[in-house]
Amino acid sequence: MKKSTLAILITTSLLGGCLDEGKDGSDGKDGIPSVVNEVPNTIPSLKFWQGKTGFTDITDTSRIILNSDDAETLEVLQGTANIFNEDLKVLNGFTLDVVLNGGEGKKGDIIYNITGFTPPAHDKSAHDESYTVSIDGKVVITAPEIRGAAYASATIKQMLAQDSDGNDSLSNGLIQDEPKMRVRGFMLDMGRRGVDKQFLTNYLKFMSYYKMSELQMHINDNKILKGHPDDPNTFHELNWSWDSWDTEYVSFSLQLQDTENWELSKISNKEDPSKFLFVLSVQDMKELRTLADSLGVELTLEVEAPAHAGAFTQAFPELRNPDHKPDHLDLSNPKTFNMLKDVWTQLIPYFHNAHIGMDEYAGDPKDHTKPDKTSGEMVNYMNTMNAFLKDKGFNEIRAWGNYGQLAFPNREELDSDIVYQPWWGQPAMAQQAYDAGHKFINTNHIWYTVPTSAGACYPDMHDPKNLYDNYRADIMSGWERNVGAWGKEYPMKMNVNDPQFLGATVAIWNDNGHYEDYYYSDQDVHERLRNKLKIVAENMWNNKTTLPYEEFMNLAGKLGESPSFKLAAEFSPLYDGNLVGNASAYSSSYKMVTVKPENCNGGIEGVNMTDLTTTNYIGHASAAIDGETNSRWIAQDKDGSAAWLSVDLQTPQAIGKVSIDWGKGWASEYLIQTSDDGFAWKTVATVEGSGIKDETVNFEPVTARFVKIQGVTMGSDKPYQIHEFRVFAK
Repeated sequence: MKKSTLAILITTSLLGGCLDEGKDGSDGKDGIPSVVNEVPNTIPSLKFWQGKTGFTDITDTSRIILNSDDAETLEVLQGTANIFNEDLKVLNGFTLDVVLNGGEGKKGDIIYNITGFTPPAHDKSAHDESYTVSIDGKVVITAPEIRGAAYASATIKQMLAQDSDGNDSLSNGLIQDEPKMRVRGFMLDMGRRGVDKQFLTNYLKFMSYYKMSELQMHINDNKILKGHPDDPNTFHELNWSWDSWDTEYVSFSLQLQDTENWELSKISNKEDPSKFLFVLSVQDMKELRTLADSLGVELTLEVEAPAHAGAFTQAFPELRNPDHKPDHLDLSNPKTFNMLKDVWTQLIPYFHNAHIGMDEYAGDPKDHTKPDKTSGEMVNYMNTMNAFLKDKGFNEIRAWGNYGQLAFPNREELDSDIVYQPWWGQPAMAQQAYDAGHKFINTNHIWYTVPTSAGACYPDMHDPKNLYDNYRADIMSGWERNVGAWGKEYPMKMNVNDPQFLGATVAIWNDNGHYEDYYYSDQDVHERLRNKLKIVAENMWNNKTTLPYEEFMNLAGKLGESPSFKLAAEFSPLYDGNLVGNASAYSSSYKMVTVKPENCNGGIEGVNMTDLTTTNYIGHASAAIDGETNSRWIAQDKDGSAAWLSVDLQTPQAIGKVSIDWGKGWASEYLIQTSDDGFAWKTVATVEGSGIKDETVNFEPVTARFVKIQGVTMGSDKPYQIHEFRVFAK
């Protein structure tokens, strides 16, 4: 980030020779020519910047000073400081002493001042997420809440990450920043493909680094049950029977303990990491909650009920609804409520927000104009859980948008303070729910991600440019329908300042995550989310984008997922010393071998789905570093001989050798290049006559963070394919 003296002199001459009386926030007697610093590039971009001259250095003698009058706040803030130190260790190799209530500090110190905030009576869930950072010899962070302090930390870390000569220098200036909306969320489907504590730890760091405020954990679900055995009109979609429903896939990914009345432990998964079945223990949840508090991220617990509730109905068959699919709970049975309340009571201490599900229960009533038994039971369920959970301390209770699945007369009895998450317009009937007074968290289904996408009719992975150009947190899926008519979809735009608009989430649904035939790794999941979360974070914070797309993506690549983000590989690297186990991969493009599911019927045209475990058709860059020789990166045809694959090792590493397993398409000539920042590349080896498995390339050892295979000449008529790319010290 520091400019060279030559660059300063050139800039000064262009500005008429302005002289500054100091540099690096020092005593101002150097007489070094200087200029007012430009606004730092961050994601999300800053609301306000007033540049000053010079720079402030963070050195191993700097300190982190935490100031707060509240002991509990001070304790959580220590966690924020510890995470800052973890990232600082990665960025520049040292950590700083932490001082409690150390006052104003001295030159080079980072000072946190938490001033305090009390939510107003009319919105007890409100937060003041603003923060101010003054950089001028020392770094002074002032924020009403720890959330703002955590986001200020993210800004400072992003600035340090772009300082190319040591990650230790900050441009002097004043930052004032705050988001446009309170809820800037990510919903993770853990019910049909589990993740472990390490994955969640990394994603909390990732989200905080980009100032996202909520992680919604969809903790239970089951195989999607299509059709009904008693309905001949849907028999062609039938994928279960009354004889087998109790052995179909179900999942509940948090640990439950038995009570006097219920063997709740039967609900939780039997852990099997090979099938992505994980169970987060009570201790895991305590640690995740502590981490989330320090990062300024809230945890939202979604217990999916009364549909998608196979984990409950398999454990307690007497609670299933006899008139619907067996993953539907019986809402006429008081024991259903008793069981769910006991489940919630165990889990409440570890979460900030409560989501009661309500997705896809029983379908639409036959006549929306007349009271309906099922609609009445659904309204009673939502009202009952709303009252129960508010009594347990939650301020606002959330549910999926199902207003359109309630008969009109029954809607009048629904508590209007339930917060709706509209997804698809037809069941949500967002405009009608808005008119009834419900607050909204927008989860527009057109931005869903469904890995492998088979049967779901949603993208496997969003094109980042389309996402950057078109995603809007304030535009929902709406629906226009007359009584008895299907209607049509139309977008519903909300004013971000409307008190009924709380914000937005984006979702990954792992509909096929439990099928071995649709296997995908944690790296594959991350490949779909890495750019997506950065893009939506920008829009959610500012309700707009600022940088041109190419500049934004270059910045996103340079910043990474957070300095200490390390996504553990499921598989051991094939050879000792492989450095890519925790790396991220990028490519000029990627290619999916498959096409969109035909008629959304669960199959993919021209592909035998039972072969996927051996072919792994996903062509993303991460497939080249996942330790699986069956998976592979595939370039797009349009890239031709110029296609490339790069790996971000996260930190500078001493390297001197790579090995490559080429697929059916290979480069007969290519370059091995390295970079410190992902932009300026140096060729360290030129290779000709390639195209073999475990091809090894040795070169003079260099220290670099990024390593790239840059294609020059194609060796076949097929696009480049790489099954594994490994990087070694020598």
